[in-house]
Amino acid sequence: MAKVKLFGILSTKVALDELIIEADNIEELLIKLSVMESKLNMEELKKSLIFVNNKNIIELNMFKTKIGLNDNVSILSPIAGG
Repeated sequence: MAKVKLFGILSTKVALDELIIEADNIEELLIKLSVMESKLNMEELKKSLIFVNNKNIIELNMFKTKIGLNDNVSILSPIAGG
């Protein structure tokens, strides 16, 4: 099970900033998160900045990045510009 921390607008949408989710990879984690928390959708989650153990998934294997016990996943809401 991975410890998932939400930041920015994501944490305010669900009134939580930390969840524990069992998943094999980031894509599965995002699917489970969007099912558990109806205020979050996959499109928004996939546009977010996602880090596994402080490494951006862009540097890893993107949404296929494996996760396991004791991994820390941080999801930061996308930044909107004006």
